[in-house]
Amino acid sequence: MLTILSDTQVRTLSDSIKTIDQHLVTIQTLLETSQTVNFDGTTPAVKTPTAPAKAESQTKTRKSRRGYRALNTKQVLEIKRRLAKGEGATSISRDFKVHLTTINCIKWGKTWKHVTLQQAAPVIVHA
Repeated sequence: MLTILSDTQVRTLSDSIKTIDQHLVTIQTLLETSQTVNFDGTTPAVKTPTAPAKAESQTKTRKSRRGYRALNTKQVLEIKRRLAKGEGATSISRDFKVHLTTINCIKWGKTWKHVTLQQAAPVIVHA
């Protein structure tokens, strides 16, 4: 099924969504700042909100969502060196225990663009 809306309907829908979002924020604020009272008039023990714990830095090598290992900068440099030498992406992916697509994305510059191999400056010989 396909629903086609006019520009006016799209604007109205967008405005309604913004209004609902604003109301949700207001409701959330009211709930966070409200006080709970029991039916018998007593106030239950109130838990004071605690500050969120600081996230600890991730280890240098971690697991990605699908269970493959995530790479660090040092490993990416090694992968780029091996690719520059002409080694196949399949063997590199097996060695680093990452998906073949991960290696190809590094190879094609889709990921880890900021990590580059240092190219030696060409030597110019004057005769």
